[in-house]
Amino acid sequence: MKLNNYLQKCADDGVFPGASWVIGNAENILEIGSTGILGNGLGPVKEDSIYDVASLTKIFTALAFMKQFEEGLARLDDTVDYFLPAYKNRPFGKVSLFALLTHTAPFPKETHLYRHVKTREELLEAISMYSFRTENTDQVLYTCEAFILLGEIISAIDKTGLDEVIRMRVTDPLRMKDTCFRPGPELLSRIAPTEFSQFRQKIVRGEVHDENAMVMGGISGNAGIFSTAPDMAKIGAAMLISLENNDFLHRATAQLMTRNHTAGKGENRGLCWIMPGPNTSAGDLMTAGSFGHTGFTGTSIWIDPERKIYTVLMSNRIHPKRDNPGIIRTRPIFNNLAILEYGK
Repeated sequence: MKLNNYLQKCADDGVFPGASWVIGNAENILEIGSTGILGNGLGPVKEDSIYDVASLTKIFTALAFMKQFEEGLARLDDTVDYFLPAYKNRPFGKVSLFALLTHTAPFPKETHLYRHVKTREELLEAISMYSFRTENTDQVLYTCEAFILLGEIISAIDKTGLDEVIRMRVTDPLRMKDTCFRPGPELLSRIAPTEFSQFRQKIVRGEVHDENAMVMGGISGNAGIFSTAPDMAKIGAAMLISLENNDFLHRATAQLMTRNHTAGKGENRGLCWIMPGPNTSAGDLMTAGSFGHTGFTGTSIWIDPERKIYTVLMSNRIHPKRDNPGIIRTRPIFNNLAILEYGK
């Protein structure tokens, strides 16, 4: 009840219109719940309500790559131009996949590409012509461009569309029946809206919120997936099991993904995963070996192998507008309460 009461208060206080959540371990769901409404004028959030997960999409992209890695189709030291010939003799052609996965590739700071290009092809061409940033080139700088490129690479490896790669390598094996890019109109009544977009001049619902992913046609390595709390919980359970035994991932692969590869570089990063550190959403009680990720729309997942627990929080905190920072405090408190109730 602590989590339910807390998240209901968050909804009442305007942190988000509503939310759904799951707390679980490798064997079971320990708590599942929902509170509030989908959005202005819409019905209540249910346990199977669908949210635009935003940057949690990066987890799917990274997991799909690690499955390819396990088949010997790629390695971390491979470079972008090995898989994408268009990047030969371009600035980022010799950037490693390790650098993409850890956000240590020297991309420039946010460039709002979507404001300057109109098509997927133009966006990818613009990235190929980027110049390296000139300061702090070895430091972590979180960028969507890294995972847009990674999405193109895993698509090239499997010689099919990114949505098909992720379906084949992640969502089907994990039986994530409510997770997809570009959900069909039959799902609209279950989907929480995001913000009123000045760029599109409408409330966005059932379409990807992220503007770069929108230019990419709604299917991109950085954003675009829609999912539910119970489906995201399957990633939490799969990672916990894989770290103990060979399962969805080999144990060695799961350990490689969740190791801190960027200590002393400004932010603690595994392969895609965020590791605990100052100002992360992990909270105060997650152990040093925990890992997670957040999505701009108001979503998050955290996994703590030592305490044998994962947490999933799904919300649309940017509805009806993104100028709403309450989620920054809500996420760590949510994780604290989950650990106090269910953690080892």
